Amino acid sequence: MEQQRCTCGAVLPDDARFCHKCGKPQYEEDIQRLAAQEAVPAPALPPEKPVRPGPSGISFRNSRAVLISLVVAALAFFAWILAMLLWAPLFPFVLCGAGFVAARIYRSEAVEPLTPAGGARLGWMTGLWFFLIVAVLCTIAAIALSTPQGWEQAKAIWAQFPELSKDMGNQHDVLTTLLVRLPFLFFLLTLLPGLGGMLGARSSPRRRPSA
Repeated sequence: MEQQRCTCGAVLPDDARFCHKCGKPQYEEDIQRLAAQEAVPAPALPPEKPVRPGPSGISFRNSRAVLISLVVAALAFFAWILAMLLWAPLFPFVLCGAGFVAARIYRSEAVEPLTPAGGARLGWMTGLWFFLIVAVLCTIAAIALSTPQGWEQAKAIWAQFPELSKDMGNQHDVLTTLLVRLPFLFFLLTLLPGLGGMLGARSSPRRRPSA
């Protein structure tokens, strides 16, 4: 009796429905059933929605937040000098206004909403840049005052302002005062802009998404 063979050449048992080597069906009903299954089209999958990048957050890794806070801090520094010349009590309002303006500028073009916490962080970053500017100037002033020529020039300048010259001590006291006040300035120059940034985030209207 001749043994049944598959088209691949494998020898099949008498009751084999499929080839043990290539898996090909040997009965007509199996062939038709598999052909019918292959003819049914697979259900179409819904198109994948594009994944939008999440908000980068307010931090120093956000280049836009860094740029806005740096520019606003530089402008606020000049506004602070003008306020000190006109009326010294304007100083806290300048600091709060710096954080407020930074939050409003960032919110005006941002896609994601700026939360009060994000506004506070943006204001804090603005205050930090402000403090770094002041710290650099204080360091330069301390180096200049540490020399005899710089000290004499400072006394000549302060002599033109009686209110300042009467509080002026010796060279050591002035240098010590500059260094001691830096931690207090850091707290003040970052806290007030942070409060302003929080207010700026709260007062900023939500931007309607474009059609």
